[in-house]
Amino acid sequence: MEEPAFERWIPLANQVVRRSLGLRWKDVFEIYAYPPTIPLAEALALEARRAGSDTHITLMTDDLWFTSMRELSTRWLRQASPAEVAIHEAITADIYLGGPADARRMQDIPPEKFDANSKGNERQDEPLRRRRVRHVDLPIGRLTPERAEAYGLDYRRWDASYRAALAVDLAAIQRAGSKLARSLSGRKTVRVTSAAGTDLRFETKAIPPAVDDGIIDASDRRRGFVATGLPAGRVEAVLRPESVEGEVHATDPMFLGGRTVSGIRLRIRAGKIVDWAAERNGELLDRELRQAKVGRARIGWFTVGLNPAAEACMLDNSIVKDDVGIGLGPHPQLERRIADPSASFYQTIGPVTLEIGR
Repeated sequence: MEEPAFERWIPLANQVVRRSLGLRWKDVFEIYAYPPTIPLAEALALEARRAGSDTHITLMTDDLWFTSMRELSTRWLRQASPAEVAIHEAITADIYLGGPADARRMQDIPPEKFDANSKGNERQDEPLRRRRVRHVDLPIGRLTPERAEAYGLDYRRWDASYRAALAVDLAAIQRAGSKLARSLSGRKTVRVTSAAGTDLRFETKAIPPAVDDGIIDASDRRRGFVATGLPAGRVEAVLRPESVEGEVHATDPMFLGGRTVSGIRLRIRAGKIVDWAAERNGELLDRELRQAKVGRARIGWFTVGLNPAAEACMLDNSIVKDDVGIGLGPHPQLERRIADPSASFYQTIGPVTLEIGR
């Protein structure tokens, strides 16, 4: 008898359930999947049940998602789903497996539909933020040839990098992250430079950095740091917004609605992005920044990648070793009480030189 398709995913599912989330008796675990990730969703549900947890699989399809985005009104998309809100009031942990597969179809959707859908998601996710529900982002469903074509990525290289990064030992990432976090702890001066022209300076806050090592342990939960990603590997730290000065010349692109924004340049004064441009699809960057309240929000946090197997060729390069990212507004977890979910702009710069002073 042929083995079920989910069997090959059991080792990864076991890692997610036992190590990343630490699921136990009476946990309630939601798994958000698209058809290509059903076998992984089944493995995750089985391992969670073996740990004593209840499970719920939410299944979305490409055709339903795209048809909804094209045909439904912005009023409908902007509303929180009562069904999702109810689920989010019940669960104690969740995982997102990524999708839809074909990002090329996003290019025909008006930007205002994306804005409305994002607002609806923000509203229905409020119980997750309020209740500090543990979350793992494992968007392997986005790793498709169609999405690579839409964004101009080398699919084979992206696939190889993603899977190599996923196989890196989480304990090794934890050790590297702890060392970097110690060097960033306290009030430190930081300078970020690159051959592309980035020269950014800022000071950290006294809030201890968090190591996003793919594991949400008891100490993370006490601090309210309840979200992680796989593949894993970055340090997240809070900075003094008014201290941020300089320019960013990003070698990493940004991917929005089936299109690629590249050659991103930002000029920052006292934490505010006062000027911005992009060599390609600059109007999308402009819209994204204005939606994120760039007029009043300041740069409030940054990340440093740790994963030695990851290459800067993926949809998300934030885990690539020495790749730095910057985010608008207070950090959504480390400064949860003052965070503004709508100020959600985040961009990686590319691999850089990081100088940490005293």
